Amino acid sequence: MIEIRIPQASMEMIEGEIDEWVVEDGATVTEGEIIYQLATDKVVVDIEAPAAGVLRQIGKEGVVYPVGEVIGHIEQ
Repeated sequence: MIEIRIPQASMEMIEGEIDEWVVEDGATVTEGEIIYQLATDKVVVDIEAPAAGVLRQIGKEGVVYPVGEVIGHIEQ
């Protein structure tokens, strides 16, 4: 199982918001496919799947999470 975490998009970033899950929970994804959009105080960034498998979402849209927080998994 591969963890999906909130990445640190800049040196100053300490938290980010899940703006939108682009792929639904339970869907099969390929490595490099955009799975969610991360909103910071400055930009919205497309985040890619780190591996292929089945996406299991934990994090909720509109919620702010600290950098490094696990917000989902990919089951291989």
